[in-house]
Formats: sequence, structure tokens, C-alpha cells
Amino acid sequence: MISLYVHLPFCLKKCEYCDFESHPGRLMELDAYIDRVLGEARLSRAEYGNETLYSAYFGGGTPSLMSPEQLKRLAGGLFEIFPPEENAEITLEANPGAVSEALLRQAIASGVNRLSLGLQAAQDRLLKLLGRVHTAREAAEAVDMARSSGFQNISLDTMLALPSQTADELTRTLEYAARLGAEHISCYSLILEEGTPLYNRVRRGELTLPDEEEARFMQLSAADTLESLGYHRYEISNYAKLGRESRHNLVYWTGGEYLGLGAAAHSYMRGERFLNPNLDRYMAGQRHLERESVDAAGRLEETLLLETRLTRGIDLNKFERAYGSEAKQKLLRRARPYAQYIVVSNDFLRFNAEGLMVHSALVAELASAF
Repeated sequence: MISLYVHLPFCLKKCEYCDFESHPGRLMELDAYIDRVLGEARLSRAEYGNETLYSAYFGGGTPSLMSPEQLKRLAGGLFEIFPPEENAEITLEANPGAVSEALLRQAIASGVNRLSLGLQAAQDRLLKLLGRVHTAREAAEAVDMARSSGFQNISLDTMLALPSQTADELTRTLEYAARLGAEHISCYSLILEEGTPLYNRVRRGELTLPDEEEARFMQLSAADTLESLGYHRYEISNYAKLGRESRHNLVYWTGGEYLGLGAAAHSYMRGERFLNPNLDRYMAGQRHLERESVDAAGRLEETLLLETRLTRGIDLNKFERAYGSEAKQKLLRRARPYAQYIVVSNDFLRFNAEGLMVHSALVAELASAF
């Protein structure tokens, strides 16, 4: 089985907070780019065998800027190379301001069965501040289009700790997402990336972020709100109706293998991590830069970092099989002083809600045992 991430680095307008590999104004290159991705997929099949597809995620950028014909060609070509399993999860990322019913219907016809829409906020003033190209109403219209096109599994992305955002606005955003009937809601804290327009505006004092205590309150409030609305928290920033957890993202968080196709896409395959170059170098034929082998110590560190993001935590029996009983005992001993944050029960070690708030610091403490 294989999981694919396919990066489409094209957009109408770069968001104010975005530092991803994405390029406005280059849609005329999309056909040639699809050819390049399909060629890379064929090379990958030669390298890794004719694997069946466990999950696929078309991300960006704005994948919904593809025409129906382009999506049909890309998905059809990929699924010939890596045939989807019967219950494969196939996700298309879309921008509510850049999606059509014709594309959504073609997505369903091509085998896509999950849609991820970037709502971000239910307040148009915040959407404008973020540089989004849609309104809250247009997000609702996009959900309606998706339902009428046949989508039964929709995820909505939201954000917290935005400049000038209040806790009440966050609550109303999450309630709005729930009223739209999303099966899955992500709620990410804003990360200011150096060099982005939003970073520069905050640095110049034009915008003010919520302080640490306000951001902490928002995170706890988001968890409480979404739980009360029927979404269980299964990862630091992700909530779902029962059985609607993102199978593709769980591959990342549980240390599974995944293959990234397209410009700037990351991969972890056969014990190696590697990534593709930027768009121009990718189109010139380059791929798989910065190859790095991950040894047992590296895998252990990644297990601590990633699996503690999950509310279920680390499976201690699996951990012992992978790294030995001595490593398991070291982990448990190092966790004991942090009993107010770390719970050990039913052969799992997990962070409670307060622990997830200080996730990075706790992981560093646990890693210090090795």
C-alpha cells in the first residue's frame, strides 16, 4: 500500500500568512505540470513497485483551480499507476473562492471522496486580513455545491490566534463550521512565518496578535466548543465525527510511509526522507533532493514527536516491539515527573489537554531520556 501527497503549487493570490510553494499567475503551466507529475509517478512505480493506493491528498496551492478535464487527466493517470484500494481515502483541497460545481462533479467521477475546504474564519474582516479570496457566505455556498455534487465527507479548516481575533469570534467560526455540517474540522494556531506579508505587518506594529494567555484560552475553548458540538479531538488541531478522522494525515502522525509528487513535496519511503525542489527546478527535471536515511534513533525521536500529537498517544506495546523494553522503561521513567500533563493507561502514554498545550516542551523532556 502507498499514500500519495500531490502538490499543486498554483493559486489566484498568495494568502498573507502563506510560505508554501505556491505561485499566482502561472496557471498556463498547469498542463505541462500535470505531465511532469504523471511522469514522476511512473518513475516512482518503477522504484517502489505497483503498489495499491491507501490514501491520496491533492494539496496546494489551490488544486481546485484545475479544470475538470485537468483533474480527470491527473487523477485518472495516477490511479492507473497506483490503483486505489476499495476503501481508499482520496482528498481534494479546495478554496471556497476558487471552485466550481463542474470540478466537484468531476472529482466525484474521478474517485475523489473527501473534500477539504479552507474556511479559516466566519468573519469577513478576518478573511480579508488573511488575504483570502472568499467570504464566509461563499464558503457555505461551496459546501452546498459539494453536497449536491455527491460529497459525503467534508473537512473545514479554521484558524485561531489571528491578529485582532477574539475568543467569541473563534467560537462563532467553529459553530458556523458545525452548522455547515462538516464531518471534520481542523483548528490550527496561526504560525507567523518570517518574510510573509502578515509577519511583516505584525513586526511593524500594524497588527497585534493575541498574547500567550489569550491564545492558550482560545485553544482550550476551541476544544471545549468542538467537543460540545459532537466532534471528538483526535489530534492537537483536528476534530472529527466518529469514523471521519483523516486517514491520510494519520499516516503522517503514526510514522507511516508516504510519497510526495510535485514541486516541494516531501516523502518518507523505505527508511529515507527526501523532498522535491521548487517549481522551476522541478519542471526542469530535478527531483528527490536532500535524501536522508532515518535510523532507529531518528525513528524513535519522530515517534515521540508525532504520536504524542494524537489524543490516543503512543501505543506502548508497539513502542516496545520497535525499540525494546529498556527504551519503554526509560520513556515511562522520564514521564513520571509530568503526571499533571501525561497520562499512562491501557498500554498507552498520552498527553492530556494541558499537556497538548505545551506539546513541544514535553516532547523535548521525553526525548532527553534517550
